[in-house]
Amino acid sequence: MSIEIIVLIYVAAFVILILEVFVPSGGVLAALGGLGLILSIYYGFQQSTFLGIGQVVVAVIAIPLMFYYGIKQLTLKKSLPVEEGFRSEKTGLDYLLNKEGVAFTNLRPSGTVVIEGKRFDVVTEGELIAKDTPVKVMKIEGSRIIVKTVQKA
Repeated sequence: MSIEIIVLIYVAAFVILILEVFVPSGGVLAALGGLGLILSIYYGFQQSTFLGIGQVVVAVIAIPLMFYYGIKQLTLKKSLPVEEGFRSEKTGLDYLLNKEGVAFTNLRPSGTVVIEGKRFDVVTEGELIAKDTPVKVMKIEGSRIIVKTVQKA
């Protein structure tokens, strides 16, 4: 077998292994790529020892790097930067802390309240609050607004 065909099989096997990272095939592409590499290396050693050793060295270095970078691209990042438009929570709700409003719906334990003429989705700490009951914002946890019934003196 000529060197050109051996190198062509070798490169094709690497391309198939790269596809395995991005195309879900249940390992079929990995098996084909691995078989192609083994055949190419076998015929490379038959052609010349130097070619066979070179193929093995390249495969031993390239395959782990290829899968490392491929999987790194497919997995989630530890952080999603604000510069790219990602926000983990609504901001600007802190002004509602300790404000009072009225339950627009029954809170079982979630529902809607009206505070300063605006509707907000809120939750209670487990208690049921009837519609039209005065409530007070006790905590803000991210986008969650937690309310309690206003205690009348």
